[in-house]
Amino acid sequence: MFSKAIFKQSVRSNGTLWLVITLVASALLSVFIVQFDPEDFAALSSAASGTSFDSVLSGFDSILGTLETFYKTIAILLGLVYIIFSANNLVVNEVDSGSMAYTLSTPTKRSTVIFTKMAYMIGSIVLMFGIVFGVGLGVSEVTHHNITGEPMTEDVTAAADAMDRKPSYVRSHLYMIEDDKYAVQSGAEARNMDKDAYKQYLDQAILRDSYDAAAEKLTDNRKDKYEDTDKSKSAIEITQDELSKNPKLMMNDNDALEAGAKVTGQSVSDYRNSINDEIKNDSADKQKELEKSLPASPSIIMSTAQTAGAKALNTSESNISDNMSLLKDDKAIKAASEATKVPEDQLKTLIDSSQVSAALKSDESLEFDVETFTWLNVGACLLILAMGSISFFASTLFNRSNQAMILGAGLPFAFFLISLVIQQSDSLENLKYVSLTTLYKTDEILSNGDFGIPLLVLGGIAFVLYAASAVIFQKKDLPL
Repeated sequence: MFSKAIFKQSVRSNGTLWLVITLVASALLSVFIVQFDPEDFAALSSAASGTSFDSVLSGFDSILGTLETFYKTIAILLGLVYIIFSANNLVVNEVDSGSMAYTLSTPTKRSTVIFTKMAYMIGSIVLMFGIVFGVGLGVSEVTHHNITGEPMTEDVTAAADAMDRKPSYVRSHLYMIEDDKYAVQSGAEARNMDKDAYKQYLDQAILRDSYDAAAEKLTDNRKDKYEDTDKSKSAIEITQDELSKNPKLMMNDNDALEAGAKVTGQSVSDYRNSINDEIKNDSADKQKELEKSLPASPSIIMSTAQTAGAKALNTSESNISDNMSLLKDDKAIKAASEATKVPEDQLKTLIDSSQVSAALKSDESLEFDVETFTWLNVGACLLILAMGSISFFASTLFNRSNQAMILGAGLPFAFFLISLVIQQSDSLENLKYVSLTTLYKTDEILSNGDFGIPLLVLGGIAFVLYAASAVIFQKKDLPL
């Protein structure tokens, strides 16, 4: 059922195209990862709001959001190029050229020929996406250090240099930065923040990381407690976000308190007291009280302040937006206060809050969920396998290359074009029912929604069409 000779010949015939497509896909994915800057992409996404590109760019404020765009467009397009030409070369081109007649004149059975060629087709697609997956993980780890641990931001690297410490160690012990004035200065400059705002950011980042460590320990303990029950994974798991909203969840769990305390550099007793203080002095409630006293929404006030501050400093608003600390300049804050009708001290608090919020969001955008990335690759692979099964089916159905290309290339490309059209207009959403590409639900994968059944359908389509191709090839009349 399998011929090494035919497999080697398939590799020789299609290997160059496979290598080129794999290298191009890997290179482009690497560019997406290396060039990702949360602030730049967030601005791009914001600028596209309300336009026809809104749906395409809406996820560009996170690294996985940019990769979703890669997999929805570039990966599919490159995959289509490969499967269309390779499927054509594997069967119908050999029939059309007469080389298949020579192959079948040997003792080799038709079943062996078609099974070997299917094995190459399927195996090459799986290997292609396996390599792209590995490259993505490797490049993201080298660039952002977000696979084996928390993302490494520029301020941590700068602060580590100031302390002559390893960046990875400083990232795990952010409280070290607060204890070193030179590290604080270096980190603040790297973040384009003043020292006061940067210290506030560090406090929030340390608290966030402590909640993350405590939530992980809480979840582990709950798994041990409820492993023999019918509770679902989501019901057992405590996330960092859930814990930050309700810190009381860990107050009776010494393991969780110990894990959180280790991140902050405090004793368990001191950490418990600091969490109690957080509970009593809810920062979210304080923020709401502050916003109630303002003459307009914080976003409008900050926009007006940037415009007035830029004019006072004779600089551009984009320069102010890139470095909000400039608004604290005496001239800028005075002009901004007059324009917004907000007292200078209160306006400085808003500026600090805006910078801290942006910095925390920037950190979040660099987080890389390996499971989600895995499913993005698996989904793209299954889609290309399904598309490839159409091309392979056409290659066995017809005896002429031009006829096979009409179906084998036309239908997959039509599906791809339909998916692009759907992204541009909600009014054309009903077209999703006539395209295989809509079964690859990247938005559901990113949100951990319902994407499993559509992927099973893609796998089922691939199985049926490859099996049908084998049957057709073995029973059809060939021009031998």
